[in-house]
Amino acid sequence: MPNYVLLLSFVGTNFHGWQIQPNLRTVQGTLKEALEKIFQHPIKLVGCCRTDAGVHAKEYVANFETQKVMDKETLLKALNSLLPEDIGIKKVWEEEVFNARYSVKGKIYLYRILNTYCKDPFLEPFCWRIPYRIDYEKMLNASHLFLGLHDFSAFAKLEEEDKDTLIKIEELEIKKEEDLIEIRIRARNFLRYMVRRIVGSLVYLGLGKLKREDIEDYLKGKGKCPYTAKAKGLTLEKVIL
Repeated sequence: MPNYVLLLSFVGTNFHGWQIQPNLRTVQGTLKEALEKIFQHPIKLVGCCRTDAGVHAKEYVANFETQKVMDKETLLKALNSLLPEDIGIKKVWEEEVFNARYSVKGKIYLYRILNTYCKDPFLEPFCWRIPYRIDYEKMLNASHLFLGLHDFSAFAKLEEEDKDTLIKIEELEIKKEEDLIEIRIRARNFLRYMVRRIVGSLVYLGLGKLKREDIEDYLKGKGKCPYTAKAKGLTLEKVIL
């Protein structure tokens, strides 16, 4: 039974996240519908992670098994002809032992902040625009607090399956170019809202509404981070296979 792997991207603006939900437009639901039109039988589609409503993905990996064999290039063309403009399939391949949820070795998330009162319609759908001055140096100096192995319970909305809240942040990089601040975070796995709350804590530190000691306390399990960055600024930039 062939196991096909898909590398795709999507703009999350008009989706209620990846996972299928009744009566809501989701990436998984839209892609599953297209696959079932092509293969003419029910498809169980596995994704590498959940994404929240409004979150984007430059790279996302999914897989499915089917009883029918199809040329990979033909499947790529067929999917892209059926899918809406806000989902694109970049690559299709076959891999005998691959499960998108468990086989992925890591992920890199990118968060964009536009620190200006001016609107840029080309960036607006992909950024959290903040019209107040952010102390970038404060954010930069506190960013290393998240590196390494920590219990991120205080930065997550925990699900029933979240048994292990110890996550190792391998990289956290902050760059600023004019009014655009970019934050990249790399780890093997993430908890729900974790990236958005890490970013939220750094932003509110930069706005003077949070102290460095508060972040240190959250990482020690004292209290919960109350600040969640907007979904539209978050992009799953790369999946490490």
